Amino acid sequence: MFKEELLEKPKRIKLNILKKIYLNNGKISKSDLCNNLNISFPTLRSYIKEIEFLLKSNNYENTHIICTKNYILLKSDKNFDLDKLTSILIQDSLKFKLFKYLFEKNSLPLSTVKICNELNISKSTLNKNIIECNNILNNFDICIKNFKFIGSPIQITYFFYLLFINTRVISNDESLLFNKLVNFFYEKFGIYLNSKQKYLLNVWLFTINNGFSFFKKDYKFIKYHKENLKILNNNPFFLELIKFFEQIYLNKNLDKCLAYVTTCFLLSFNILPTDFIYKNYGFKDSKSYKIYNLIINEINELYVQPININNILKQNILSICYRFYFFKGIFYSNDYITREYYLNKFSNHSRIKFVENLLLKLHNLDGYNKSNDEFFKLVIIITLSYINGKTKNSINIGILSYNEDFVLIPKIIRLNDYLRKKFDINIEIYNKNKNYDLVISNIISNYDKLSNNYRKTYFFTNLDGEYDLNNIVEILNEIDNSVRY
Repeated sequence: MFKEELLEKPKRIKLNILKKIYLNNGKISKSDLCNNLNISFPTLRSYIKEIEFLLKSNNYENTHIICTKNYILLKSDKNFDLDKLTSILIQDSLKFKLFKYLFEKNSLPLSTVKICNELNISKSTLNKNIIECNNILNNFDICIKNFKFIGSPIQITYFFYLLFINTRVISNDESLLFNKLVNFFYEKFGIYLNSKQKYLLNVWLFTINNGFSFFKKDYKFIKYHKENLKILNNNPFFLELIKFFEQIYLNKNLDKCLAYVTTCFLLSFNILPTDFIYKNYGFKDSKSYKIYNLIINEINELYVQPININNILKQNILSICYRFYFFKGIFYSNDYITREYYLNKFSNHSRIKFVENLLLKLHNLDGYNKSNDEFFKLVIIITLSYINGKTKNSINIGILSYNEDFVLIPKIIRLNDYLRKKFDINIEIYNKNKNYDLVISNIISNYDKLSNNYRKTYFFTNLDGEYDLNNIVEILNEIDNSVRY
């Protein structure tokens, strides 16, 4: 799911308008915006007025939407935070309020009259929103029935953790339980948490404490989680975590359940260091780790020169492999428009074919769920954009220029940085003894200078200017699309 699904349609459209303008460097044509969002020009004008009011009412007086004859512009100062504004809109939405209300009241008797009175809504509005909430929850194998959440306590906790973390609804106030657990990690295993990891853990513990009654209803593990417990039963980390929760809650069945679901969380959200997981055989001997190994091996096979797939990139992939093994359901931390923006920015024909072939191999692994394909596609595409190496399908580019090297080399560096996010390229100063897919030159009579060692040429005026960059990207797309697999 995408978090904008929590919004009512008018608010969702207003947010999408802002996102479109923001991601388009603060300027977009009215016709493109109307076509993309399937709205009319009069409707767009109406929404723009409402967005202006929205900005002012949330103390963004220095941020404005400006309409010209053909374009819409976003003028903002450094204090404008679109993610924060998104969270404000979501927290004010009825579906979010209903989710939060039912979560907080999960152990209390509820009725239609009581809920309608406290949320100040009609019975028909309540019923309509419960149906919409259940459409969201279906992705997580949960549902609302008689105003109670029905499903695995582990899945319910997972969903609400994602809801709270992606809407920034939980403050950074540290609880006594949080401080004890942070000290436990450090004293028992030498694991130090950074500020981000501490915040994630804090939200997780908040979710467990406030959803405590979900676990009290059913301590029995379903078959799927029993299989995972077999791997963890002799794991020193897991056994110590059980002892920790025994001291807190004094309930043997509950302690094992909380230790298990917290271990799943720690592995799934990048809390445990990669080297700690590598050294721990119990964690490595899992289906999710085998999925991770296949992904990393395939990425390594893609490159013919040493690559810099660092521990941060590896840890991100590993945590996601664990997440979709232990839990079911996707809750994107960004919105649909932003996801599509990143896919378009970092994708090319070669990368898409690589991901498609990789997914086919993942489908044959036990423990991999095909419903996670789109999320893994995004993760792998973005990961490839950060790797600085030469692939088997790298596009070789030669630069032939009048410019002095001290002028040319910085331009080549900027060109390389700009293109590498989207393409697997190798750029160098032109050498007549090498072969190139593309030669870029500003020498008018360059045919006298070139050997017959290139597929395409492009004559530039300003190597790092927007006009030339756009033309170069278009040519690289043509070259990339011609590669056969």
